[in-house]
Amino acid sequence: MEILIILFPLIAFLLIGLFGRRLGDLPSAIITVLGSTLSFIFSIPALLKALNSPFSVKLYDFISLGSYTLTLGLYFDPLSAITTSLVCLISTLIFIYSIGYMENLFGQWTYKFYAYLSLFLFSMLLIVLSDNLLGMFFGWEGVGLASYLLIGYFHQQKYATNSAFEAFVMNRIGDWLFLFGIFSIFYLFGSLNLLEIFSKVKEIDPNLLGLAVLLLFGGAVGKSGQVPLHTWLPNAMAGPTPVSALLHSSTMVAAGVYMGARLYPVFESAPQSLKVVALIGGITALFASLAATSHTDIKKIIAFSTMSQLGLMFLALGIGDMSSAMFHLTTHAFFKALLFLSAGSIIHAFHHHARDIYEVGGLRKHMPITYATFFVGALALAGIFPFAGFWSKDLIIASSYEASFGLGVFVSFVSFLTAYYIFREGFVMFYGPERHKEHFEEEPHEAPSVMLVPMVVLAIGSAVVGFFEGWYMSALKDHKEMHLNIAISSVVIALLGIGLAYLVFVKRVLDPEKLYQSLKPVHTTFKEQFFTERLYHKILAGGYMLYSKVLYTTFERQFIDGIVNGSYVVSSALGSLFKGLQQGRVNLYILFLLVGFSLLVLITFLGGR
Repeated sequence: MEILIILFPLIAFLLIGLFGRRLGDLPSAIITVLGSTLSFIFSIPALLKALNSPFSVKLYDFISLGSYTLTLGLYFDPLSAITTSLVCLISTLIFIYSIGYMENLFGQWTYKFYAYLSLFLFSMLLIVLSDNLLGMFFGWEGVGLASYLLIGYFHQQKYATNSAFEAFVMNRIGDWLFLFGIFSIFYLFGSLNLLEIFSKVKEIDPNLLGLAVLLLFGGAVGKSGQVPLHTWLPNAMAGPTPVSALLHSSTMVAAGVYMGARLYPVFESAPQSLKVVALIGGITALFASLAATSHTDIKKIIAFSTMSQLGLMFLALGIGDMSSAMFHLTTHAFFKALLFLSAGSIIHAFHHHARDIYEVGGLRKHMPITYATFFVGALALAGIFPFAGFWSKDLIIASSYEASFGLGVFVSFVSFLTAYYIFREGFVMFYGPERHKEHFEEEPHEAPSVMLVPMVVLAIGSAVVGFFEGWYMSALKDHKEMHLNIAISSVVIALLGIGLAYLVFVKRVLDPEKLYQSLKPVHTTFKEQFFTERLYHKILAGGYMLYSKVLYTTFERQFIDGIVNGSYVVSSALGSLFKGLQQGRVNLYILFLLVGFSLLVLITFLGGR
């Protein structure tokens, strides 16, 4: 029965893909929701069973590699079973929301959108549940394909196609590293089965294992948008908002962190490589937080927040606290999906035209439920008690202080920035003057019920899921104690960030315009992501294009084309010369005969002399 968990989304994808045009858009949406709902329902008994005793489900023998036969199957333990239920639940809520969000596009082949969503869910479940690395890689590539299709869904817009292409290229770089990591693991262990790998991990040379871990982590860097393969993630906001919520909450970008946790027995046996994981995670957490403080795009601010929080999760993995990383991934799925859906509610209110936080303002009167849900998500992200982020982030902060005082201060500073930028966005959009009157003709209105209900459910989850910390740690065979001093200081630091945003953007004690003018170089540096995007787009991609163009105009056009065109001229001339032989004109044949006979006589005469 457990196999049905991954089969329902696959069946939904095939049904919609084959018959969606006849079924129509709304029935396709319902099939997508039905597929994810059934997966969630079937994941609950599997979760209860896995909590008592992990178990495997064999699917079939895939391929024989010498004496080794690769068997594909599913593996249910507390980590995979909890993550499966989480993925199915969050996906179901987002799919329901998408019915209202995409309604204005019904009748324009929107069934394809729902087919892609089902493919996305199936691929993510394959990553989570596969009992071997090859199955995980199939899912890895599946989410890559689905994300490419979904990010570029509005393919008539150049920005969307460019974003999809960028996501595709960046992920391919990571995927190659991941693939070489899988080859390395097979070379070292002689197996791709997870349980067999874990049982042999102590027998492997740590140096070779460290290299394999770094290659695997390279795949996670690409998939989770970590520095230096990060630029695709904020640009992926070109896709519809439900796609953004799905990518950033429980599926694609979470896959990298999950892979690290799934293979953690391998990762922790290469401690030098774990330092690299922590370093990349820490750099990304700070990098993305600073970028978020300056951006004004409604969804990009939340996207940078995802990069930053994933960085904290990798940091936790790197310092040896896998369970805290995964618990933060779990709580983060609720409030990050909530923030994106709330942002989508605002975009929907202005018929998908509002993109910048400074295009709107004073929305709390017009959209009270969206206002409440957004700030529930913001409080959870900022780590305010008792919301979900408080419990999970507190664990990472405590582990960081245990690793070193400096690292603890670093994570606290990132938490301060997090509270500041997310409340900056909320205060600008929901307080102050109603700037939308200057930009749009539409009057803002609350979203329909089909969008509000998932938002309210996620808000409830963002408020209460943190209380399951003890249960979660017990399921992962770990135990954590709350450090009261760190918990209090974390809340105070978050309140300082919120207070600063409130003083600047609500009370305007400090004029934001004057602050911007005085800090313009710093603001530009942060907003340009320390100019990394320009570096990639202008110098690397632009340089490659220039190099290709020079090669085309010189080597190909002059040399290659010169040889080809020259051979054509020579062949044409020779053809013209000898074509008389093939024309069937008797007078020419007689002429050639006379010339030939004359030459023969001449040669004979000259030879005789």
